[in-house]
Amino acid sequence: MHRSTLRASRPQIVPRAERKWLSTSRPEPAQKPKLGGQAAARNRFDRLIDRSPRFLRPTLTSLKKAPLSNITAFFILHEITAIVPLFGLASAFHYFRWLPPWFAEGVWVSEGVEKFGRYARRKGWISEKDEQHVEQETNQGHVNLLENGQTSGWFNRDEDTTRWIVEFATAYAVVKALLPIRIVVSVWASPWFARWVVIPVSTRVRAAVRSSSP
Repeated sequence: MHRSTLRASRPQIVPRAERKWLSTSRPEPAQKPKLGGQAAARNRFDRLIDRSPRFLRPTLTSLKKAPLSNITAFFILHEITAIVPLFGLASAFHYFRWLPPWFAEGVWVSEGVEKFGRYARRKGWISEKDEQHVEQETNQGHVNLLENGQTSGWFNRDEDTTRWIVEFATAYAVVKALLPIRIVVSVWASPWFARWVVIPVSTRVRAAVRSSSP
């Protein structure tokens, strides 16, 4: 009786071959299925709704049940309404050598200066010292002095590039402030843009792919 109790309490040793079989027979954790094109687009649209201001969510939600072509049209228009004003305003600021003070002294300008300054330094257009200089002057509210090249310690060699950084940063602030209008316009124009641009282009692309495939 005592021996049988001791044998029952001892841990059982599983043979090596059986351990190997047990380890290989365990089911692997299931991988998340990859989202298709439509599911990925709608998932991205849901994230955009969550990040948008609360008063704009009903407007965006009204587009959620629309066809995929309308959602695609919305994303294209959303990018167009950002890129075109960004380059247009920056060019106008550079040509007229003027910046709107109510935008040029905000937090978004500092964010834009860091973004475009980092990009210009990576491209080799300005030095790291120039990047730090323009960020410091922007944080101190000297954006208009930067635009006119009137700050101390200014590097004339990169003056034109740093002007472009400040001008793009100010245009970036304006575009961000216009986000509600951009979203409303993009939602309103999505059905028309999908009907006349997205659907015809996608149809021609599919036809070209089918004709080129053996």
